[in-house]
Amino acid sequence: MTMQRQSLGAVLYKARLILADGASYEDVLKNLDIPAWYLHELEQGHITHPNPDLLALIFQCYGLNYQQVAALQRAKDLTTALFELTISDNLRLAANHHQAMDWPDSAAFAAKHGVVKPTDPHAVNSYADILRCLRLADDYCPIHTASLIYGVSPMVYWQMEAAQIPVSPQIVAVLAEQLRVDSLQPFLEAPDLTAAVERQLRG
Repeated sequence: MTMQRQSLGAVLYKARLILADGASYEDVLKNLDIPAWYLHELEQGHITHPNPDLLALIFQCYGLNYQQVAALQRAKDLTTALFELTISDNLRLAANHHQAMDWPDSAAFAAKHGVVKPTDPHAVNSYADILRCLRLADDYCPIHTASLIYGVSPMVYWQMEAAQIPVSPQIVAVLAEQLRVDSLQPFLEAPDLTAAVERQLRG
C-alpha cells in the first residue's frame, strides 16, 4: 500500500491555490452554507474528524472526488500532480457550476442522520419529504435549480431536504402554493406521498 505523503490540509491548501486560482475561502464556498473558517481549519489540519458530507461538497468546489484526493495525498509532488489534473481533466471551480454537482442523496442521508423529526404524531412524512418529492416529481429538478426556486443557497436547500435543518415557514408556504392547497397536512399523513403529490399536480 502506497504511503500517504500529503495531509488532507496540504491537499486542500494547494487545491485552493492551483485549482481555484488562489481564491479566498469565502469565494471557494460562496454557493455553499459552509463557513469560511471551516475550510481554513481543515487546511490547517485542526479538524481531526471532518464531516464526510461537508468534505465531499468542499472537494466538489475544486471539481475533485474522494478518490482523486486520496491519490493526491499519495503524490510525491503535490503541485505537479494538481497541475497534471488541470491539464488532463480541464477542471474548473465547480462552485460556479452546481448544476453538475453530485449532491449526496438527501433521502438516504435523512434516514441515517436526520435531526429534524416530525412533531405531529399523525404525520408519516416530513416537510423535508414533501420538498424532496415535489422536486423529484418535476422530471428531476436538480438541487441547484430548486435552490433558485426557493431563494436559498444550494447547501441550505440540501440541508432542509436532508432533514438537517428545519424547512422554513416561508418555504412551507411556497410548497403549499405549488401544490395549490391551504394546508400540507394531507401530504404529511399520506401513506404514499409520491402518489399523493403526483395526483395533486395532475389535478
